[in-house]
Amino acid sequence: MSKILVVSGHPDYKSSMANRAILDEFHRLVPAADIVYLDAEYPDFNIDVEREQCRLVEADTVVFDFPFWWYSAPSLMHRYFEQVLAHGFAYGSTGTALHGKKVIFSFTAGAPEAAYTPEGYQHYTMEQFIPQFRALSNLCGLDWQEPVCSFGMMLLNPDDKAAAERFYSEAKDHAQRLAAAVAK
Repeated sequence: MSKILVVSGHPDYKSSMANRAILDEFHRLVPAADIVYLDAEYPDFNIDVEREQCRLVEADTVVFDFPFWWYSAPSLMHRYFEQVLAHGFAYGSTGTALHGKKVIFSFTAGAPEAAYTPEGYQHYTMEQFIPQFRALSNLCGLDWQEPVCSFGMMLLNPDDKAAAERFYSEAKDHAQRLAAAVAK
């Protein structure tokens, strides 16, 4: 059986609605997956690089899950990338520790999908915003898989029952798509 590592880069997971709903459902669907909550383990941003590198080495599939903020990953997730995916470990002439491992980027966007079109207020598609993650994967020798993304994940009015049902339905769907992606 494949060993799955999920690295949650939400800076405040407990207050998250979308990423928490997604990962809670994902963990129900894939209970053997190891989930690392960076905000809980490293609230001071002092990442135990050796520990995190060991977790990556042990995994066959790595999922990086985070909210898409300011057209990228939150600062805690970036810090993880900067420190853990180090030269000599993840890339460079001797940095082959991650070669061939599957990687899936799982993220949520608050804006609706229609915003991520040339005509929408973001003016670009999501595919145009994420080449840096593919480049990171390529540099580290990771086997890029199609990302799993959900749009419109800001629940503006939790008192609106219909909106809440749509929100949780989308979160459940995201978790199911992610579970299917790691099972491939």
